[in-house]
Amino acid sequence: MRTTYPSIAICGIGSVTVTIIYALYQNQIPFKILCRNQTRFQSLTENPISFQGPNGKVVRIELNNHLTMTKCDQDKFDYILIGCKNQNLSEYLDETKSLLKSNGKWILIQNGIPELQFQSYESKIIGGVVGWNTQTLSKHTYFQSNIGSLILGEAQGSEPDSFWKKILTPFIPVILTDELSGYRWHKLAINSIINGLAAAKQLSLGGLFLNRQSRIEALETLTEIKLVMNRLEIKERVVPGSVSIQKLGGGPGSLPRWICHLILILLGLKYFKIRTSMVQDLDAHRKTEIDFINGEVVDKAKELGISVSRNEWIVRKIKELELAQ
Repeated sequence: MRTTYPSIAICGIGSVTVTIIYALYQNQIPFKILCRNQTRFQSLTENPISFQGPNGKVVRIELNNHLTMTKCDQDKFDYILIGCKNQNLSEYLDETKSLLKSNGKWILIQNGIPELQFQSYESKIIGGVVGWNTQTLSKHTYFQSNIGSLILGEAQGSEPDSFWKKILTPFIPVILTDELSGYRWHKLAINSIINGLAAAKQLSLGGLFLNRQSRIEALETLTEIKLVMNRLEIKERVVPGSVSIQKLGGGPGSLPRWICHLILILLGLKYFKIRTSMVQDLDAHRKTEIDFINGEVVDKAKELGISVSRNEWIVRKIKELELAQ
């Protein structure tokens, strides 16, 4: 007997959503890709996506039968995954809200804490915390460098439906949680260094973590975020494969500094050539998401009266780099 799944659409194709598309494609789960303009529609029609997973195998994904124009589609969906930058979220939600069923939900897989931007939509949002890294090698080629989980949690604080595990595993391990904020803040802290600090210095992860001064700055960044998290009483939830901010950040519960340095060195060696998304944005002269990563930390710290000078420096430096482009 054939299993029937909720209807799924994806709006915005990028490195993260392509990894999810790959899992759906491999599991033969029906899905639609909502194209916002004719040029994108035509490009995806004519050019299959080439995806290389951590096992090294390259798969060509034909999307012809999955494509539709957002403004022309008459279907309504149970779930719409939104794959865009934080600064474009409002626009994407406005364009797709008519395509959600009355009890349908968006899935926001952006960095930072996007749920805070749309609290009026709280009942219609599932947050997705991504634990893998996928890079764009060329216009139609993507490379996933590590296996990582997708952590899904309702913005209102409950666990999403268990069918997500069935449709994405084994290609993407899925964790369902009722503690989304704990995972969000953990990933925000990690992104503050691998994206924020790396972009401020315009370095690959190898260049960042194999330099002692940069490691010191990374640990200072995490220590400030740990202080903010503790003041907000955020119960940290660690993304699988990562290390607790409570242990990396200075102060109570911290690991010895030499061990923290060793962890960062090992990360630098493992992902030596990786230039993370915000670094790539600066490389391509695109506006970054800095306001939603380290900028989020700075804003919360100001509300709490906490000094976060290292995070402030990162925000200031990246904005200077954006203006200089």
